[in-house]
Amino acid sequence: MESDFSRFSELKDICDVEISQESSPTEKKKEYIRQIGSSTAHKVGDVEVECAYGSMNLEKILADIICG
Repeated sequence: MESDFSRFSELKDICDVEISQESSPTEKKKEYIRQIGSSTAHKVGDVEVECAYGSMNLEKILADIICG
């Protein structure tokens, strides 16, 4: 069975994300998702991961990813 990882090629490396520290936590989360291109798939250098959180609240998911 082949996996389709083509969606990762469109992701921006999280090391290249710039978010204003003056933004509210909610604005930071929205900006992170906008810049990355996904709320569940993330790319760090050559490492690409997809996180599955089940029924977890989006705020909790992003709190795990973004300190803020």
